[in-house]
Parts: sequence; C-alpha cells; structure tokens
Amino acid sequence: GLPCSLYPWAATFPGLGLLSKYAYRQPWRAVQAGLVWMLAGGGMASSNHFEVGGFIRSRADVPHPDLQFHFIPGIVDGQLDFVPEHGYQAHCGTMRPTSRGSIQLASGSMLEAPLIDPNFLATEEDVVDMRAGLRLAVEIMEQDALRPFRKQRYGPVPDMDLESDAAVDAWVRSHSHSGYHLSCTCAMGKVVDADGKVYGLEGLRIADASIMPSMTSGNLNAPTIMLAEKIADSIRGEPPLPAEEEAGWHEEAKQ
Repeated sequence: GLPCSLYPWAATFPGLGLLSKYAYRQPWRAVQAGLVWMLAGGGMASSNHFEVGGFIRSRADVPHPDLQFHFIPGIVDGQLDFVPEHGYQAHCGTMRPTSRGSIQLASGSMLEAPLIDPNFLATEEDVVDMRAGLRLAVEIMEQDALRPFRKQRYGPVPDMDLESDAAVDAWVRSHSHSGYHLSCTCAMGKVVDADGKVYGLEGLRIADASIMPSMTSGNLNAPTIMLAEKIADSIRGEPPLPAEEEAGWHEEAKQ
C-alpha cells in the first residue's frame, strides 16, 4: 500500500517581504540562502519548513489516529512549484490506506525502468477517508485562531460545495499526490523471513521499508531504523529486546 497526500488549503496573507518561500526559487536568492546555511548553519535553507504536523482520527469509531497533517508557510502547487503568493498550507493524507499498488519488471533488462502502479484510491474505504481528510483540513484551517492571517482560500476554491461527496471526491482525485513513503513490496512472509533473509537465496537479506508486512501509521524513517537494528541484532546473534505493549496514543473507540 502507498500513502496518498492532498494539498487542501492555502490561505494568502499580505506582507512578509523576502520571507516568502517562493522568492527563494530565484537563483540569486537560492545561492545566498545556500551560503548562509553552509557557512553559518542557519537561514532559510536550514529547514525543509515542514516543522508542524499532527495526527487525528477521521471519525470517532476508529481506534487510533488515521490521518496525518503537515503544515508549511508556503503554497505548493502540485509537489514542487511554489505559488508566487504569501501563504500557508496544510497537507493531509490517510495513514492506513487499503488500496494496494504494484511494482513489476518491464523486461529482462536492468536498464529499463520498472512498472510502478500506486493504484491510489482504488477502494471505497480510501475514498471515504480522504473525503473526511479534506473536510477536516478545511475545518481546522478556518478556525478563528487563524483569522488574522487569512486573506483568501487558494484551494479548494471558496465556492466549492464541501457538502457534496461527488465534488469532494473529484477534487481529491485531481489534487492528490504520492506521500513518498513507499513500503511493503518485499513483505515479510512473502519475500523474506522474519530475519530479512530472502526466500530461495543464500547470503542475501533486505533491511529496509520494503519488507514491512503492513504500513506503519506515520513516516517511515524511525520504524525503518528500528527494523534494521533488529535485523542487525539477529545477524550478530543478539537476543531480541522484550516486547513492549504500552501505546500511549491508543484510546478505546467511541461508538
């Protein structure tokens, strides 16, 4: 399964001068920002600007948060291009999508790119979850606390009917992108065993996110490090750490 992110909000507000993120796409400012970072470790280039995030439930009956948010002080159109406006934005994605993508060899040549099909939004459950994600993102970003900084909504357009499932679903499909956190293509139990050993081969292990048997609820960096450390312990003959059942984020689902 692959996560899918949507960019449901950008509200513009006047006046930040050179703090505008899009201004640093201009080469002379990009060079200046890069030099400040290399020489002093600070400045605009010292952050990826995804410094605020959050996890929420899409509805009351799910046992743990299933939507993840990232907030940035800029407006990204698509995945790379900053809109030439002052603004801020929320990115939202479901953490437990049920759609399953695939990766296949295009031919017997290692020089030919593989066939990758993320198969986003292939199940009704994913469509419903992303629909909830858009509506909740708009609700969060329209809170009174943000009113002083709000000029206009960049997207979805202010006159879009957020009560219409069809309108929301169409917007999600046309504005969603990969969340990059790909996993599970060489899942434990199918391609490798619990120690990362590839079935049918000698002397080959895999120790990355591809061997996860299911997706984690969140970014892959920390759980991939944990997974690799456990496989490293297995290679060295170290006993595994004891299981820890406590999960402080978990609450009983409310019916």
